[in-house]
Parts: sequence; structure tokens; C-alpha cells
Amino acid sequence: GPPPADAEGLARRIKAAPLTLTATRGVERAISTAGGVRLSEVDDGFMLRGRPGVFVAGEMLDWEAPTGGYLLQASFATGAAAGDGAASWLARMWGDRPHLT
Repeated sequence: GPPPADAEGLARRIKAAPLTLTATRGVERAISTAGGVRLSEVDDGFMLRGRPGVFVAGEMLDWEAPTGGYLLQASFATGAAAGDGAASWLARMWGDRPHLT
């Protein structure tokens, strides 16, 4: 049937969806991602050069790394850097002008 209209019902349905595992691979294939936004397309604040005001971090970026703690740390660090970049960009765009919060 149609998806539930409320977030709780939708989450319950998603969590109940059957998932069949057909095969596994060794840890040597456990990488974060292959593909994503090229680092050359991102400035020092993790903003897309071609889309001002759009910021990327973590697995949105084109990198391949082992999963686990290093991947999590890199995702957290780039997320924090992108947040700082977004705050700096907004300050440059808005300055001291009042704006919506």
C-alpha cells in the first residue's frame, strides 16, 4: 500500500522491510565509496565550486578508504569543516544584515 504519512510509521515500515543477504566479501573489499564529488570541485570550505552555497562532506566526496574508525573520523572532520565553511560563506553573504534564522 501507500507509505505511511507520519514519520514514525514510515520508519517502522522501513525497519521491517525484508533484506536477503546473498553473499559476503572479505574485509579487503570493505571500502567507503568509489566515486562522488571530485576534490578538485570543492574549495577549502568544502563548498562546490560550481554551486555556491552547496557544501559536501564525508562519503559525498570521491575517496576510497577502509571502513571503520578512520572513515568515521574523516566523515566527522569533513562535516565539521563543511559546517565552518558554510558559516563563513553565510557571514560573507549576509554580513550584519538581518536575515531569517
